[in-house]
Amino acid sequence: MVGTTVRHYRVIGRIGIGGMGVVYEAEDTRLPRRVALKFLPEELAGDPEATRRFKREAQTIALLNHPNICTIYDIDEHDGRWFIAMERLEGANLKLHMVRKPLETAEVVAIALQITQALEAAHGSGIVHRDIKPGNIFVSGTRQVKVLDFGLARRFREEDTGEPTVYGSTMPGRPLGTANYMAPERILQTPVDPRSDLFSVGVVIYEMATGRLPFAGASPSETVTNVLEKEPEPLTKLSPNRPAHLQRIVDRLLRKRADERYQSAGELRENLTSLARKVDSSSFTRLFGRIFSK
Repeated sequence: MVGTTVRHYRVIGRIGIGGMGVVYEAEDTRLPRRVALKFLPEELAGDPEATRRFKREAQTIALLNHPNICTIYDIDEHDGRWFIAMERLEGANLKLHMVRKPLETAEVVAIALQITQALEAAHGSGIVHRDIKPGNIFVSGTRQVKVLDFGLARRFREEDTGEPTVYGSTMPGRPLGTANYMAPERILQTPVDPRSDLFSVGVVIYEMATGRLPFAGASPSETVTNVLEKEPEPLTKLSPNRPAHLQRIVDRLLRKRADERYQSAGELRENLTSLARKVDSSSFTRLFGRIFSK
């Protein structure tokens, strides 16, 4: 598609490819800006379920307006393939960002804070992401974080009991997502709510702090068993230089029972903010002075 014009976007090059989309860089010929165009893969173009999820992703992101969530501009169709036009981000996803060098504690906390702020906005709009993992978290050159890929997101609302109820269809059989980052209730396909996203945040923080996944097994089935039944090795045992406060936050996020975790992204944000105040201020300012003020 490079060199072709899609509606009023001129395709410049391909950025990447994933299970649910091929992403191209393009120039908006109406406005002076670069954009990213996410297309359904050709093999899924005729799949009604894939098309439905793709459209739902666009509709979900359109409900959100937050500096830590990727902005969507448009959704349209070209030669039988649906595409989403969104802001072009400069940087790398968190998975690549982590392998470049070990992350300072200040950076771990600041990235976790920004993910949490994005989820606080999503949950406040009645949306559960359901697929929080490093591949869906983007870190810019200035270390601003953007949460991406709401393709598995679901709407929910608080019932009279105060318990969140998820709306939208679910597919029987294997749950969609990555087992390493799934909360136990996601694996068991029981009703989920925003607290399942917070479990995933705990996995991401653990991975940023230690370079390891807390529940990874030798096989997918072993990973599932670990998530459901095993406790991870203490974060501070693998990375003794990390503060005990970070260990306590992760321990609570990774509780098997949702009612034992943080009950909201706002509650988690407050705890991360408290930890940020204790982290070496010079490192925090050097890394994130443009994004946060302490």
